[in-house]
Amino acid sequence: MPVTTLLRRVLNRSNTEPNLADAYLTPPVGQTPALELIPEQSPSIADDASHADALGAAQNRNNALAVIASRGVIDEAPLPPDFSDSSSMDDEDKMPMGEELVDEKDAVEDLTNLDEDQIGQPQDQALEQAAAQDRLPRNAGFMRSFSNVVCIIIGTGCLQIPYAFSKTGWVGIIIVVLSAFIGGYTGVLTIRCLYYRSPERLHSFPQIGYAAFGRWGQWATQFFNYLYSLGTTCLYIILSGQFIYQLVSTLGVNVTQKVWMILVTIIIWIPVAILKEMSEAAIMAIFGLLASVVVIIVASVMSITNPYTTMFPAEAEPAHDIAIGIGIPVALSSIVFSYSGSVVYPHVEASMKKPKQWPNVVYSAMGFCAVCYLLIGVAGYWAYGDLVVSPVLDSIPTGAAATASKILITLHVMIAAPIMLLSFYLEVEKMWNITPERLGKKREFTVRLVYRSVVVGVVCAISLAIPYFSDFLGLISSIACVTMYAILPIICYLKLYGHRVAPWYEKIWMVVVLVIGVVASIWGSVDAIKSLIRDTKG
Repeated sequence: MPVTTLLRRVLNRSNTEPNLADAYLTPPVGQTPALELIPEQSPSIADDASHADALGAAQNRNNALAVIASRGVIDEAPLPPDFSDSSSMDDEDKMPMGEELVDEKDAVEDLTNLDEDQIGQPQDQALEQAAAQDRLPRNAGFMRSFSNVVCIIIGTGCLQIPYAFSKTGWVGIIIVVLSAFIGGYTGVLTIRCLYYRSPERLHSFPQIGYAAFGRWGQWATQFFNYLYSLGTTCLYIILSGQFIYQLVSTLGVNVTQKVWMILVTIIIWIPVAILKEMSEAAIMAIFGLLASVVVIIVASVMSITNPYTTMFPAEAEPAHDIAIGIGIPVALSSIVFSYSGSVVYPHVEASMKKPKQWPNVVYSAMGFCAVCYLLIGVAGYWAYGDLVVSPVLDSIPTGAAATASKILITLHVMIAAPIMLLSFYLEVEKMWNITPERLGKKREFTVRLVYRSVVVGVVCAISLAIPYFSDFLGLISSIACVTMYAILPIICYLKLYGHRVAPWYEKIWMVVVLVIGVVASIWGSVDAIKSLIRDTKG
C-alpha cells in the first residue's frame, strides 16, 4: 500500500476510535487534534506500564509521521468523508494489502515499525511519482528528447554564428563555449523550478513565474515566453520565404517573397492542426536535426574551400580581429539566441519516460550545438572575415551545394516552427482547460483547430510586416531569448528555493550569468531597434 495513502488516513482519523494512546492525546471535544512530536508526560501515565507502552507507540507513530512530513511527501488533499472514521468500516471497505484485509489499527502498528530509511522517499522516486501524476503521455526516451531540444536550438541560429564572429572577432569562440554552459545550467534550473513542490509538478514557465512572484511574475513570464515562441516562428517564416524566393528566382519564377511566406505559413499550419502533444513530433525533430547537421557540414566545407580571396582575388582580403569590444554585447544576444529553447523544455521533459535524465539531455544538447557552432563559426569567419553576412549561406558561392543547403534549412525551419508553436499551444490549452474530457472529442478538436489557425494567421501577418531577418533576429533574441535563457530561470530559482540552497561559488556564477544577460539584453535591443528603423526607412 502506498505510504502516502496510509498517512492520509492516519492523519484524518476520527477521535471516536477506542484507542488507548489516543485517549491520552485527544484534546477536548470540538478541537482539532494536533500532531505532537513528543507528547506531554503525565504522572499517572508514567506510573502505569500499560499506559506507558501505549504512549510510546503513539510517540513512535508521530515521530514517523514527522520524518515523512519533513521530507515533503505527504499529500494533504482531503479524504472522502467515509475515510474519516475507520470504526464504521465494514470488512469490504477495509484497505487491502496483498491477500489480507488490514484495518486502520493494524496499519498504524505497521507504520510505527518502519525505520526512517524505509519511510523516506529518494528524490529520483519523487520525480518518477510526479511524472506518473502528469496527464501528458511520458513515452520519450533519451534520443527522442535530445532530438527535440537540438531541433529547436540548432535551427536558424547556426546560420548567423559567422556573422556574430565578425562583430566580436575570434573571442567569439569563448562566447560560444560560455553560452553553452549557461544554457545547460539554466535549463537544469528551469526543470528544478517545476519540481519545487515535489512530488507535485508545475507545467510551464508562466506557472513558475506565478509560484515565484505571484500574478506579476506570471504576466512577465507569459510576455517573454509568448514573445519568444511567436517571434521565433515569425523568424522561421521570414527565413523560409527568403530562401525559397532566392531559389525559384534563378529559375525565372516571378513570385514575390511575401507570397512564398504565405505559402510557407500554410505548410506550417498542417502539422499544427494535426499534432496534439510534444511526443508526437519526434520524427519531425529527428529529421530537422539531421537536416541542420548536413547544412552545417556543407556550409563549413564550402567556406573553407571557397574563401573570399578565392572568389574575389582582385579585392582586398577581409579583416580578422582578435576581439572587438563594442560588438560583443550585440553579438552575445545573437549567440544566446542560437542556444535558446527554454520555452519548450518543460514540455520536452514532461514527455520523458525518465525525467531524472533531463540534465544529461540538456547538457548533451548544448555540447552538441557548441561543436556545430564552432565548426561553422570558425570556418565562416576565417573564409569571409568582416564581410560575412547573415545568414552565412548568402556568403558561400552559388551552386548545387548552396542550393541543397538552402532547401534543407528551409525544410528544417518548417519543421521547427510547428514544434515551437506547439509549446505555446500546450500552455494555452492547459490554461483554458481545452480537453476532450471537458468539451468532448469533436468540440475539443474544433476549438483547438480554430484558435491554432487564428494564431498562425496572426504570426504570418506580423512576418509580412517586418521582413528583415537580421534585424528581427537581433530584436527577438535581445528582448525575449536572453531573458528566458539567462535571467528568469535564475531569479525564479532563487525566489523559490532561497539563496542558501546554492554554495558560494554557484552564487558567483549566477551573478556572472545575470550580468551577461542584462547587458546583452539592453545593448542588443537598442542596436536591433536602430537597425530595424534604419532598414524600414530604406
